[in-house]
Amino acid sequence: MFSFGLFMYLIYGGFIAICLYGLYLVLSSLLDRYLVAKRDHTAALREQNQALKEITSAIRESNYNSGTPQEIV
Repeated sequence: MFSFGLFMYLIYGGFIAICLYGLYLVLSSLLDRYLVAKRDHTAALREQNQALKEITSAIRESNYNSGTPQEIV
């Protein structure tokens, strides 16, 4: 009877180990997807920031050339 009880604990432990490993695989996959999405979002923000800097510099040059006071600080 003692041997059967020990065997059941090994079965339960193996089941828990398999469940934890499956959870690890799912969470690592989700983390990878999140990091890829975050990297893409950061790249898009950098491009947008660069475009806005170009627009503001063009507006400043236009205002300077036309003699109107600068409105963009």
